[in-house]
Amino acid sequence: MAKRRGNNEGSICKRKDGSWQGSVPVGYDPETGKPKRKYFYAVTRREVADKIAKALVEAKNGGFVEPTKTSFGEWLDRWLTSYKKGELKASTYESYEVLINTHVKPALGNIPMAKLQANTLQMFYNEKLANGRLDGTGGLSTRMVRYFHAVIRQALQQAVKEGLLIRNVADATSPPVIKNKLMQPLSEIELLNFLEVAKDERLFAAYLLAATTGLRRGELLGLCWDCVDLERGVISVQRQLLGLKGGLVLDDTTKTKSGRRSVTLTDDAIRELKNYRKRQLQERLIIGEAYEDKDLVFCKEDGAPLDLREFTKRFQRYLMNAGLPKVRLHDLRHTHATLLLARGIPAKLVQERLGHSSITMTLDLYSHVTPEMQRLAAESMNGLLAKAVAQKKSPAKAQGEK
Repeated sequence: MAKRRGNNEGSICKRKDGSWQGSVPVGYDPETGKPKRKYFYAVTRREVADKIAKALVEAKNGGFVEPTKTSFGEWLDRWLTSYKKGELKASTYESYEVLINTHVKPALGNIPMAKLQANTLQMFYNEKLANGRLDGTGGLSTRMVRYFHAVIRQALQQAVKEGLLIRNVADATSPPVIKNKLMQPLSEIELLNFLEVAKDERLFAAYLLAATTGLRRGELLGLCWDCVDLERGVISVQRQLLGLKGGLVLDDTTKTKSGRRSVTLTDDAIRELKNYRKRQLQERLIIGEAYEDKDLVFCKEDGAPLDLREFTKRFQRYLMNAGLPKVRLHDLRHTHATLLLARGIPAKLVQERLGHSSITMTLDLYSHVTPEMQRLAAESMNGLLAKAVAQKKSPAKAQGEK
């Protein structure tokens, strides 16, 4: 027979639906003077008992948080510092912090945890899609709003684990399906026009490398000479340059685990990198001790890291000078992939060069190239029937050809 629980130790009972319910006293209502209880729910009795025990210890130590008195904004702050700081990469933690402070807390921060409803979250998502940009010029992308949902859901899920909430209301919402930004890869002719206009630019080798390797901007500007083998014609992608609140940071990680990869260079890229290396060494001799030696391949004349946005702006200026449409620097990555696939290069190899986590991602992103690949596949089979007929008419000749 189960031991009876003493006063102020909480109570546990089985519900009609087979689940278990527990409750524990959490003080008195200051308005009515009546005792208040905190309720816990779980599939098993043991889970409920564990939650009650934890709540009692926290109450004794002054750490128990009453959800009706805790605003969602206060919980988000606690969740960030207690559970995410140290767990996330610095760049990811900063993105969580900025997202919460600039978007979530102004809209939802004052709502008590216990009163946060699914429809309130849904209205928040819808509003951000329609008018979420901070500069007032329209809505945010589906990808960004989906990111909001992921962060909010994580925070609420932790509150459920701690027994502060009965359920995660974010699970009852319908966040938007991600729609990828329209990519605008350059055609082969457009790429050649751009390269012709930019050929005398100091960072020409960087633009050429972006177009012929598919490196992301952070990977390109975080590339160091210790990862460049010009004799073998191979680069190793191991770092990325990040723009954080405290400034530019060279991070010894890549965007994904599969982002750490080796990429073979074209002959043109090897030649231009060698020319650029000579120029960089001359700049270093001229500047002398003031040179910031971070071993970066692409950097300012004094060795300091290049500003990420300024690098993109320079790229777009050369696009304009070439009479080409304004596209993102990231579209050079798409250009690289599109040109490879259109040439019949296997999608698996393209995936490896780009550092995608799966081949499905590669195929989904570049489905627009599929018709051209289908045409090439069909053309490769042209003449098959004619060859079979010819072999049937002239078996001796066919045997001789073998």
